[in-house]
Amino acid sequence: MRNFKDFINYLFTLFFFSLSLCAQDENIASIEIINQSNNSKNSIFLKGDLINVRFDELSNKIKNYYYTFEHCDYNWEKSILFKNEFIEGFDDIRISNYQKSFNTLQKFINYSFNISNKKLKISGNYILTVKDKFDKEILKRKFIIVDQYNIGDIQISRAKANKIIDTHQNLKVTFNCIECFYDNNADYKLLVIRNNNYNDCKIINKPTFKTSKKLIYDNVLFEGGDEYLSFDTKNILSTSNKIKKVLNDKIYNTILYDDLKKMIYSYNPDKNGEFIVNSNNNNNSTDSDYTLVKFTLNKESDFDENLFIVGGFNNHDLNEKYRLNKLSKNKFGIELKLKQGYYNYKYVTIENGALKNISNFWQTENNYSAILYQKKQTDRYYKIVGFGEKNSFKIVN
Repeated sequence: MRNFKDFINYLFTLFFFSLSLCAQDENIASIEIINQSNNSKNSIFLKGDLINVRFDELSNKIKNYYYTFEHCDYNWEKSILFKNEFIEGFDDIRISNYQKSFNTLQKFINYSFNISNKKLKISGNYILTVKDKFDKEILKRKFIIVDQYNIGDIQISRAKANKIIDTHQNLKVTFNCIECFYDNNADYKLLVIRNNNYNDCKIINKPTFKTSKKLIYDNVLFEGGDEYLSFDTKNILSTSNKIKKVLNDKIYNTILYDDLKKMIYSYNPDKNGEFIVNSNNNNNSTDSDYTLVKFTLNKESDFDENLFIVGGFNNHDLNEKYRLNKLSKNKFGIELKLKQGYYNYKYVTIENGALKNISNFWQTENNYSAILYQKKQTDRYYKIVGFGEKNSFKIVN
């Protein structure tokens, strides 16, 4: 290590790497959690939504997989509730719906199952775990169930402090409620999530102001970040203004044009990190093929040991698998096997032990979700009593 700063960054990377190793098997890909009620991808669902979970295993052998749930508090610590207090019926259920890929160079098995609107009985944070018959975890995903709640108002503005006025966004979150806030002994926590990324969130322990009918959380600061980059491999052999070349080998190879670190903000419509499996085939789940996508980033070499590529496609994980390799003095790259479709992605780094976007602009369009938790002295778990969403497209200067 060149110095102490590098050593701290190295330890921080190992920490995230160890977490990611427990979260997903190497051969598991294209994990999707879809709200069947409106066919959208989200990690926050209303009580009554039908949730579909699907994923691929890059193998031609069908296996037995089982899924379980854990109920958690606002900080993803397991609650003390018994299973029958938050789950209707049985847990540890075998996934019985699976199909083999059809007419693809990359062979895989597509697994899917539904979480019915009656399965999860109470609001809160949940961890979904899929295991094999040997009880080995192959994937984990977080999501939130919201039941009856008060609608939160989120105001987004440019940060006020001169040092961060060009790079940060400021949130003011307000919850109005007649009955929720009369108990002065209750504990309230606010969780703010950006772009459905649980690695990009903040927990606020105390409100800035509190009355009998209102809770206000002010000066909640986030780096603005930058718009996600994107490409589309729906037509797997076609090039575009983003796809430079496509090669046909044992599997397809898609070579993207080089990405550049942006110094000036420019609006680029995106889906805030989402990925959508899509192809010109009858069944996107089984007929969409995989392609080895080559990413290249041109930038200065000051973060060369800690550059990662993230997006919804990899759950924004800082896993060693997603670390960029240094190709030359100012060029970094990575190759990832991805299923046909539309992908958002961005590059991030670790600086002084914290996650950092490589570019930050106050104008960036982001989507924020605010979840308010309450725990009275007589409660055994944190209940969700407030929820709100806001996009920063029309941010106040």
